[in-house]
Amino acid sequence: MRLCGPLSCGSLLLSVSLSVIAASAGNDESGFEFEAPPEARHQIGDNLWFGADVVGAIKYTDDLNLDSGSDDHLLLFEPEVRAVLSYAPSSRFLAYTELQFDGRAFLSKGADNDDKSEGHLRIEQIYLEFPRLYEDLGLRIGRQRFKDGRAWWFDEKIDAVRAEWRRGKWFVAAAAAREKMYADDLVHDDTDEKVEFYILNGGFAKEKRDQASLFLIKKKDLETSRHEDPVFIGFQRIGEIGSDVRYWVNAAAVRGHARGRKLRAYGVDSGFSIRFDGDWRPFVSIGLAYGSGDDRLSDGEDGNFRQTGLQDNEGRTFGITSYNYYGEVVDLDLSNLWIGTLGIGIKPDKNTSAELVYHHYRQVDRDDDLFKSDLEVDPNGDHKHLGQEIDLVIAHRPNDKVKLSLTLGAFLPGDAFDNDPDPALLAKLKFAYRF
Repeated sequence: MRLCGPLSCGSLLLSVSLSVIAASAGNDESGFEFEAPPEARHQIGDNLWFGADVVGAIKYTDDLNLDSGSDDHLLLFEPEVRAVLSYAPSSRFLAYTELQFDGRAFLSKGADNDDKSEGHLRIEQIYLEFPRLYEDLGLRIGRQRFKDGRAWWFDEKIDAVRAEWRRGKWFVAAAAAREKMYADDLVHDDTDEKVEFYILNGGFAKEKRDQASLFLIKKKDLETSRHEDPVFIGFQRIGEIGSDVRYWVNAAAVRGHARGRKLRAYGVDSGFSIRFDGDWRPFVSIGLAYGSGDDRLSDGEDGNFRQTGLQDNEGRTFGITSYNYYGEVVDLDLSNLWIGTLGIGIKPDKNTSAELVYHHYRQVDRDDDLFKSDLEVDPNGDHKHLGQEIDLVIAHRPNDKVKLSLTLGAFLPGDAFDNDPDPALLAKLKFAYRF
């Protein structure tokens, strides 16, 4: 990829590392991810480069309230048009902008659903970068993308000042950030998130599948009704044994305060994937995630693990596209949960993959609430077994400009839900074209 003509390979590497620390662990070996911005690879002037893409999704959901007696189905079209501009008059300066038009149009919706069609014009990224501010130190100022190799800590575009020191495979990065410090929607008024982040992480990124990072993240919620000030301490390790075994580990402890209580929580996400010989290169993935819970908040301590709020929980193993590794239908945050995952997949050729993924959900402590989920009903608090989900993810990449995927999912509720609950369903067809 060429961001700009005059950038040397060394400064380009530093520029990319500031943008996406260890993000290549989640990207395709060739091709692109749906969520990644288009490449600025078309020169349109002196030191000025341009890129654009079109991404669209047709999505169907039904019975997210686990009640087939109510008509809450949705069938909608979600288009995105994105464009990026990169200006680099020298190897010491880069100006970058990403604009996006997106929206949703409902093709059909149930009588019990009052969602409305809408459109947005967003400033997704806009920053100035000094890749060689001083020797091995770089600086980036403005709205920019934060992403780790598994999107477990962060995958978000936020307003920030970020500095990074890098030498060889080693790096240390520090940032002060705030969600939506400036409006990103030029059409509609934004909600004020009022959340600040102070991020320190460092480690090594030897190759895209051989990297490790330590994290220290302070989150300050300025909204008095929530008033959570957690501190996250932990690490991430992504590795590869040979070319056919991949593994990952994320672990975090949460300290700080939430609504007058001390936070004392823990979370772990780990797993591995093995690829076998054969015409279709079958592979098997196993994952286990744990987020601590707490059923005795009256003691003044909150043991419910929560993620940073910047995470995306999307990744991949040997397939050619990422998916939500905690379930496409329920889209849970890891809090008061055990999540076991078993996936099997095939890759008939380098541009096609299919994966069948099974998830099992169980609360750590019985609770009548879920920290975050796409489900529209809460558990009963009498049982721990939340249920199971089965997802099928098929993806095809006919060339380096086009990508398509089809996701089918069903959540089968367990004893933690009352009233003889029905399955929740999802179908999503997604496509992208890069100019």
